[in-house]
Amino acid sequence: MPILPKVIDVGNSKMVSLPKDWFEYYEKVEGVEIKEVAIEVNKVLKIWPIIPKKERVRDDGERS
Repeated sequence: MPILPKVIDVGNSKMVSLPKDWFEYYEKVEGVEIKEVAIEVNKVLKIWPIIPKKERVRDDGERS
């Protein structure tokens, strides 16, 4: 089902907001907070979350 956000005027620009549920879904699935999204514009506007790499702890206790 498509999300139908409202278009909001912001200065000389337009803005659409993404529902909080959209972020909560990806944060639950990926286990990390979504702080950035990627946007592709090519006749169709595509938006997807940028999933940060999870920090791993090596056997010797160092983070990688």
